[in-house]
Amino acid sequence: MKILVVEDEEVTREFMVMAIEGLGHETRAAADGKAGLQAFNAFKPDIVFADIQMPVMNGLEMLEKLRKIDNEALVIINTTLDAPEYTLKALRLKANDYLIKPALMKDLHEIISKYEDILKHRTMHREVLGCISRRELSMEISNRLDLLSKIVDRLILETESALEPKDRLGIRLGLMEILINAIEHGNLGIGYHEKSLAIERGPNGLEQVIEERMHSEPYCGRKVQVDFKLNRERCEWLVTDQGEGFDFNNLPDPNDPENLIKCHGRGIMLARLQFDECTFLGCGNQVRMVKRLI
Repeated sequence: MKILVVEDEEVTREFMVMAIEGLGHETRAAADGKAGLQAFNAFKPDIVFADIQMPVMNGLEMLEKLRKIDNEALVIINTTLDAPEYTLKALRLKANDYLIKPALMKDLHEIISKYEDILKHRTMHREVLGCISRRELSMEISNRLDLLSKIVDRLILETESALEPKDRLGIRLGLMEILINAIEHGNLGIGYHEKSLAIERGPNGLEQVIEERMHSEPYCGRKVQVDFKLNRERCEWLVTDQGEGFDFNNLPDPNDPENLIKCHGRGIMLARLQFDECTFLGCGNQVRMVKRLI
């Protein structure tokens, strides 16, 4: 992939470039938002890492201008623990994720790997001649995380031209987060603390836990049901797992900047920012997401 690093701190910028190139990706770097925007236009990167506090043009200004050029590039904000309000503002300006500094090699590897598969399987939008006024689709999917990018791509194609270009990438990433949660935390019953311990054991720690659960009772036979509806007013996705559920009243509020520095519920919180409605139902093993079209 092609990855652009926009960071004014020289040590941080050089470390990120070295680490990303070590993962086998092509990089470019810039020291401020203005230079970053110029590099973006020339380099056409798949992913952009951008600091918020920079001279000449800060990261928020750069992001706002970038989104007027390209809605499909993945933008990850480099932020600090003492600036959650700026991070939330960046997410509302259509940044896709954030990385808390100082970032470690494993942090970069994890976040790049997360999006690499999505970019790999992303299908270009089809030209639609005419307006589809209604559509419904139901899918039953297994617990194979490696297939999720293709499944989400299929779901996005079902929206045809209904979603505005500026919203498509965010919806894609939001669906991905919800489906990962349905499999990992729902069907396979992997709690937050168990997942954290597995990740700490090494790069394959979580994969080993997932593999064990996929072949043991009562987890192995569970499925995730996805129901999609499209009409003139809205797109709606209903995702139901077969897990025991959870107390969704304790989920972090995505509109509270302080919750951005917490690891618990991060994926769901990012997903909830992408939809007009994101509601957990029943015992928490069902979630309805809505994107209004009018």
